[in-house]
Amino acid sequence: MPAPFSYERKLRNTDVLVKITHCSVSMGDIQMMDDDWGDTRFPLVPCHEIIGIIEKTGAEVTNIKNGDRVGIGYQQEACFKCVFCKGGKEQFCPHQKVTGVHCYGGLAEHIIVDGRFAFKLPAGIDAVKSIGLLSSGLTVYAAIKSAGLPKNAVVGVAGIGGLGQLAIQYLHKMGHRISGFSHSPEKKKLIHQLGATYIDSEDPEGLKVYNRKFDFILSTVNAGFDLDAYIKMLLPQGKLCLVASPLTKQSVSTGLLYDYAQRTIYGNYTGSRRDMKDMLTFSAKHGIESAAQSLPFHQMNEAIEMVRAKKLVTKLVLENSH
Repeated sequence: MPAPFSYERKLRNTDVLVKITHCSVSMGDIQMMDDDWGDTRFPLVPCHEIIGIIEKTGAEVTNIKNGDRVGIGYQQEACFKCVFCKGGKEQFCPHQKVTGVHCYGGLAEHIIVDGRFAFKLPAGIDAVKSIGLLSSGLTVYAAIKSAGLPKNAVVGVAGIGGLGQLAIQYLHKMGHRISGFSHSPEKKKLIHQLGATYIDSEDPEGLKVYNRKFDFILSTVNAGFDLDAYIKMLLPQGKLCLVASPLTKQSVSTGLLYDYAQRTIYGNYTGSRRDMKDMLTFSAKHGIESAAQSLPFHQMNEAIEMVRAKKLVTKLVLENSH
């Protein structure tokens, strides 16, 4: 359970000091706490979707100023010298620093981050409903962008949790034809409201109807599933993108990738700084948000257990009223 913890860090020329007003608590944060991936470093200050107000800036910070409302995601630093950084792909920097592995996160009163990873938020963005954009939104937006989809593509989203709900909204506003794969019939209404058609992912025979139908499928599923079934649903040169993964290894019939097909499987990590700025602008323009509920910061223990127990169907956000 969380316990009081303090640390000192000096403000460098490129850093900003942010007073935290909101942070989300997600299943990814619980997995960090539980060291599910084996790379968490303790003591841990979790939570990787953060909104706050700039209180102090380093001498070299010019893009934001004191009083600005900013969002901070999973990545907090990069070297800006390597080939990836110079190519605008800071998320692949070998010297990057990310929440929970290299640095502390948002379950705190303040945070210091490199000012190049603190993003000024559009005026119309609601903190509680939009905090999920800073990691979940960025992840799926960058994944969709990298697919290079044609206009009016036939696309699918597997898993209609927080990531999947945002992915459907982006794809819908981009003008694509979307199906949402879910094992939960109770999500059928929500999937339709978001702009997609419901497909029962637990019906193997029913899935066969969609073989060779999709240009693109985005999987947000973090439990074991039949990869082959989804690959078969791709058209020749279709793409399957994974933005989540079960903790156990998954098998795949590699022949499905080349047999009369030239299909592609790829993964997406997070997005670049350019992706973040584009995503925030697109989200504000089209009113893309997460379903969310909030609790005060002092109920953090309750919030963590609610998320751990998987009792929520919405994003859980902690608000600091002080």
